Amino acid sequence: MAAGPVDWPTVCNTRDLGRYTPFVGAGTHLGWVPHDLLPQLRGRAGFSVSNDAVVLSPTLTSVADRSDVLAHLAQEWRDEGLVPGWRDESYDVVPYAGGPVVCRMERAVTRLFGCINRGVHLNGYTRDDGQLRMWVARRSAQKATFPGLLDQMVAGGVGSGLSLDSVIRREAQEEAGIPAGMTADLRVASVVTMFMEHQGRIFRDVEYVYDLELPSDFVPSNADAEVSEFMQLPMAEVLRLVAQTTQFKPDCNLVILDFGIRHDLIRPGDPTYRPAVTKLREGVS
Repeated sequence: MAAGPVDWPTVCNTRDLGRYTPFVGAGTHLGWVPHDLLPQLRGRAGFSVSNDAVVLSPTLTSVADRSDVLAHLAQEWRDEGLVPGWRDESYDVVPYAGGPVVCRMERAVTRLFGCINRGVHLNGYTRDDGQLRMWVARRSAQKATFPGLLDQMVAGGVGSGLSLDSVIRREAQEEAGIPAGMTADLRVASVVTMFMEHQGRIFRDVEYVYDLELPSDFVPSNADAEVSEFMQLPMAEVLRLVAQTTQFKPDCNLVILDFGIRHDLIRPGDPTYRPAVTKLREGVS
């Protein structure tokens, strides 16, 4: 429980970059490498390491070449126990959201390099006598990151070469048992960003937000073991949990604040309004 109102937009955009070294590839800034990992990269083929930057060799002239070097590194680090939560899934590494793909990297390793991660989040809600209620998921205790915390009803990362809409529809079925027919017309409703330091690593996320009004009798069911339970809560309680506790995964608070503003549940004068409208999309440059 937090002592008072939590300014999540500030929390999720707080970092000390003096503890990190820029990661550069193909002449573009791709991420932030924590200083404790620099010894693991010095002298390694394909990398040049200085106090100013960790640079992928310019002799690696293609996405495939750069990805291959990173794949070998990822396998070695996994064998050495340096990569928690191995996913066996690649992410596109880009210099900015929507930018060109410079290389591809194991999802879990992108956190070690402070690269941009793209995700999709679904606000599943119902109306009860005109009042909004939101379905909230609790993350499995076995999750590699933020185990046991509250989450959106549906959320997932966007792997290499996948579209946002295809990922949200797949995750909706796997995580909440939402049939394809109910998500066929889903479109991105908003975007929030996060650029924070967490446990000695940089988390740079772009979250694409979807809203889905569900039938009042719909009850979600999980099929991929990533959710331990679902709860349907009045929006007033959801917003209280965001404002007064640390029960939600950090970026989920941003998604909920965004939902509250767009649905006129958070208005000027509310203590969460100003930081939300000014910092939800500060960017991950």
